[in-house]
Amino acid sequence: MSKHYHLRFGLVTAAIALSFLSVSPALSNSLPKRQHSKQLVEGLYTNDLEAATFFQQGVMRYNRSDFKAAELAFRKALQEDPFIPMARYLLGNALFQQGQIAAAAEQYQMAIGLDPNMAEAHYNLGLMLYQQGNIEEAISAYQQAIAIDPNLAAARYNLGLALEAVGDTEAALSEYTQAVRLNPNSAVAKYNLALLLAKQNQVDSAIAALRQALRNDSQFVQAHYQLGLLLAQQNQITEAKNSFLRATQINSRFAPAHYRLGLIFLQQGDAEEAIRRFNWVTQIDPDNVDAYRQLGAALIQNGEYEQAIAALERAISLDPYDSLAHYNLAVALHRNQQYEDAISEYQQAILLNPKLSLAFYNLGIALQQVGRGQEAVSFLLEARNLFIEEGNLEKIDAVDQYLNQLNISSNPSPNSFQPMPAITEEP
Repeated sequence: MSKHYHLRFGLVTAAIALSFLSVSPALSNSLPKRQHSKQLVEGLYTNDLEAATFFQQGVMRYNRSDFKAAELAFRKALQEDPFIPMARYLLGNALFQQGQIAAAAEQYQMAIGLDPNMAEAHYNLGLMLYQQGNIEEAISAYQQAIAIDPNLAAARYNLGLALEAVGDTEAALSEYTQAVRLNPNSAVAKYNLALLLAKQNQVDSAIAALRQALRNDSQFVQAHYQLGLLLAQQNQITEAKNSFLRATQINSRFAPAHYRLGLIFLQQGDAEEAIRRFNWVTQIDPDNVDAYRQLGAALIQNGEYEQAIAALERAISLDPYDSLAHYNLAVALHRNQQYEDAISEYQQAILLNPKLSLAFYNLGIALQQVGRGQEAVSFLLEARNLFIEEGNLEKIDAVDQYLNQLNISSNPSPNSFQPMPAITEEP
């Protein structure tokens, strides 16, 4: 789970819908109050009595979330009077609620043709276009909505998402900021603003925005998680840990937070708690390579080599090209005194990552331990060269010490030097 799982949210006028790394569009699900009340009494949208009756039936069924019946009623209204822009608009909403994106977009376009000043129709058309991957057209539709109604916070927010999608970061920041100004209680607007600020390395501002989002919605799991990531990045590990813990308390199956907690516990030397967290992640997400790799590292740290081998073999079965999984498996085998198998895994790790200095070092030790001294020296010297490139003085000294012992004794004790530990990810 080396990815940070940045989530994006679609702003809604009535409810919040979310999707992973994309906008989940939301519709203006209710009529403006002024128009809604007048239609019930005065028949504001049409002078045709039959059309007005069907339209009103559609409104009532729509507000009851009976979208198929609402669609039929609006279609009947439009058969009687094809020139009711609000009927076209609400028919578009009813179609969207049934997953008919293209048909909904067509109705919004027809509504705009009848009433070019209907901001909500431009906005919802933008949402449909975004769903269809027509980002530039969606941007244009949002901009039209904002030109008509500059205070339409949802349009500004979704415009920000679209601008970010095409790489216009500054404009996206501006729109998110406007969305927050217009709707100060929108946790999702503050959340996505924070993500974009973090992407620009404005970490303090991003943290502040996430804290504000959580003041609006204390149960916002992803905001707690992203706050934890940023705090960990700032080396505020205790605060990060608390944020991740809060995320798991709200949603016990939110795997990314459990994973990060596992990394923190492992770093703090609590291997047993780290093992518990990583095990839980593998239950929630059985195909998570990173979780199996880190579980293996935690088990090695806890001296449970057989279990570590099983976890790391699972990681490799999921991703045979994961050099760190091969390396950690080699360490587990090495510590379990399965030297030949360890040598094979070190070699595979090096094949996948020729700059993996620890694999060269440990391979040299393993080769010496099985009596292949001349080969061992060449790998140890390569490890030393890589440690020099890395500027790792401690590891250089370790190689020199081992090589010195080899020069002093032609048959050093096989266990006089232990392999370097498993590689773990930073929290």
